[in-house]
Amino acid sequence: KSKYINRLMVNFLSEPPSTATAGEKAFYNRINSIFIEEDPVLGYFEPNIGDIYPDFLLLSPKYGVLIVEIKDYSEKYLKTMSKTGKWEMLKDEKKKLITNPFDQIHQYWRVIKDRVNHCHFPEGTNLPINSLIVFSQIPQNGYIAEEIKKLSPRRIHLCFRETLSRNENMKEFLNDILPLNFALSEEKFATLRANIIPSCRLPSLEQKDLKEYFKCEDKVKLLETEQEKLARELGEGHRLIFGVAGSGKTIVLIARARILAKRYPNWKILILCYNRLLSKLILNMINPLDYEADITISTFHRWARNSILCVGDEFSSLYHKAEERAEKENRKHEFFKEFVPNLLLQMLNTQGENQLQYDAILIDETQDFEQGWFKPVMKVLNPKTNSLLITCDGLQGIYVRKRFTWSSVGIQARGRVKRFEKSYRIPIEIGVLAQKILPSNIISLLDQFDEFISTKQFIGNHGQIEIVISEDREEEYEKLALKIYHALKNPQEILILFRHNVKKLNYKHSFFEHLKKYNIEWKDLQDYNYKSPGLLIGTLHGTKGLESDTIIIPELDTYKSNQDRQLLYVGITRSKKKLVLSANKNTELIRSLESNQDSEAI
Repeated sequence: KSKYINRLMVNFLSEPPSTATAGEKAFYNRINSIFIEEDPVLGYFEPNIGDIYPDFLLLSPKYGVLIVEIKDYSEKYLKTMSKTGKWEMLKDEKKKLITNPFDQIHQYWRVIKDRVNHCHFPEGTNLPINSLIVFSQIPQNGYIAEEIKKLSPRRIHLCFRETLSRNENMKEFLNDILPLNFALSEEKFATLRANIIPSCRLPSLEQKDLKEYFKCEDKVKLLETEQEKLARELGEGHRLIFGVAGSGKTIVLIARARILAKRYPNWKILILCYNRLLSKLILNMINPLDYEADITISTFHRWARNSILCVGDEFSSLYHKAEERAEKENRKHEFFKEFVPNLLLQMLNTQGENQLQYDAILIDETQDFEQGWFKPVMKVLNPKTNSLLITCDGLQGIYVRKRFTWSSVGIQARGRVKRFEKSYRIPIEIGVLAQKILPSNIISLLDQFDEFISTKQFIGNHGQIEIVISEDREEEYEKLALKIYHALKNPQEILILFRHNVKKLNYKHSFFEHLKKYNIEWKDLQDYNYKSPGLLIGTLHGTKGLESDTIIIPELDTYKSNQDRQLLYVGITRSKKKLVLSANKNTELIRSLESNQDSEAI
């Protein structure tokens, strides 16, 4: 058995901070130094489990659950002990009541046992849930240790100073308390983790309710351990995540927001993005009403507008007059790009001590944010908490902006940058084709600047690509409608992305006549409630941060410029399983895609 345990490695997803006690640091270091290889054991420091916080929690499919409480009591000052009820110790020559560690760890055990019961493991599973109290300063053969041993409930394990102080002693101790013949399948272990630590669940619409429990037959999806660790351990200050399409930038941002909201219930948290649909998706995934923290989720423009209009007549009047003038002169783009952020900054500068302030700000898809937008955002960040997270992918920057340095807008991220180079969502066939779509001016920037990262690996499932060439546009629409009709016989999500907003045309587009012919129901992506599969219709501009089983992009022959190709890249990388590209004539771009060995021309 001792040989077997030497193969164990604890992967700590949250670690003791510099403020941890000496005993907590000693236990953490000892565990890390004696477990050195690759068996899956996950460790947490002070995880929030239903608002209780054990010092350490270890989870393993081979060893079950180990709850650890560290006590740095000195033998000299510990005076009165009992099986249950308060203990007494001396502090500043006065007796002080302290929590009974047996009662404390039993409370932890009870909460965790209740969550394990919700897993509904098959009869006979008998998941081990071990409880360990470490008295880091008390010698094991002294009078106090003997008293503690007499009082301790039988199923609570005790560890004293000598055991903690040496690797060999700790190895032998763990060999004695951990089970020998136990194993949970990967699926059952995922259910266990999801129920004990709900924040480890992959943010998704199906799993948005963190109070819901999973049974072992449910298909639960979890964050990658690297993603979970990053969300927990990003640390204070400004943080930047540069990542490729499908690498989990938005997932980590949502996971981070959930953890901050639980960790700091009194905080005001602001989550911003450019895209209205993405803000709606994030809102649905987080559901701010589930948290005590004050969470605002918005696009930059909506947040700026609401902030200006809620402060009083002067700035509201300036906003409305400028908006009216911009509409008359057809200059709404300049209005939102320059006037609104400048007016917001002016307003904030007049507020003095009453200025709007957020304890944490998280911004997704910042490649489309103008330089001037960051100034009001940084103005409202609480300098005491100073918690800022930004995600960015320059390859998806479909709105032309001037390049600028992060330091020029007050973002201090030197040495605080994470790079996500693997794509988890995009099938390799579709990912390779997306890279072929990129224009040469963007390819030349790859790996030369932080925000332009090349994908090093596609690790999603295999996918399917179809390129449909027709004689004319009506034939193209007919082929697509028929393809959609057959595909929807199996319930699934299909997203068709047009170049222009067909909603603004009041859907007066001949494609809809072909849908009508086959009685195909559809929804506009902007009106989608995320509750049922089917056909959705949107634009390439509005899909950033979103995904779908099947992506269809018609009228491919109309995409010619470099900016068009970058727009196509965004649309193509939304696909999780299948990509359909259609056109009514061949072009150089289409011929280059057809030469891709993974494509199937029809």
